[in-house]
This record gives sequence, structure tokens and C-alpha cells, in this order.
Amino acid sequence: MTVVTTSRKAAPEVRSLAKDLAFALGYAFFTRGKMGLHELNSIDTSFLILSTEPAGTRMQIFSSGEPVADYLVANLTIEDRTGTMSNEVSVTDQSVYDVMKPYIRVAMSREKGGTMIFDGTRRRRYLLGLKPYGIQCGTAGTP
Repeated sequence: MTVVTTSRKAAPEVRSLAKDLAFALGYAFFTRGKMGLHELNSIDTSFLILSTEPAGTRMQIFSSGEPVADYLVANLTIEDRTGTMSNEVSVTDQSVYDVMKPYIRVAMSREKGGTMIFDGTRRRRYLLGLKPYGIQCGTAGTP
């Protein structure tokens, strides 16, 4: 089971995004508090952290305590969901899909509107524009 958490002192918007992403992925969300990366790794060897950077919201995926994917949410749109709720997280960029697929439940999609698309709680649909940030995201399984 993969877990989703935030930086230690996350802004309310980042915490809300992380909770809804955990919901969409079917993963556990928990408040990190003073927990370091070593403690996170002891709970689960695969985890996702959302944090606030000067440039925006950062999404990092860790496996065995090492970062395997690092993205900046370049733009974020939250819409009111109409119709039925999708129970999958869709990715529209093949390179992002190739990097994420070994670590989290994502599906490739041709839907327009963002690099990552998912339905959260309270009838919200998230459209995230992701761009590589920090570590270079390479081919599947390679940071």
C-alpha cells in the first residue's frame, strides 16, 4: 500500500490536494507532523509527498526511501465534477506515465485539460499541469 502525505507544515490547499489525490488513488493519507523520510519509509517503502515550493506545489514519489519522480504543479484547475465520478487517476503525457506507472496507480488517457486528471471528494475534478522539477525524471524506474 502506498501512502500520500504532505510536507511538515503544509498549506491548507496542499493538504486538501493531497487528501483528494490519496482518495482518487485509493491510498492512505496521513498527517506527517514531525515524521522524517526515514520514518515514512518504515511505514511504507513507497510514498508520495506534496509540498509547497517558492515556484508552486511540488509532487515527489519515493520508492525505498529514494526519490523516483519529482514534478512541479505548474498549473492547477479545480472544476465542479459533472456526471459520474471516475475512479482512476489519468495521465495524458506518455513520459509522465512511464515514470509514474511502476510506483502509483495511473492510467494513460487522451483527455484534454492537464497532465494529471482525477476526481476528488465533494464533487471536485482536478486538472494538474505537471513539469519535471528537482531530480530529472527519466524513463520508467530511473530517476
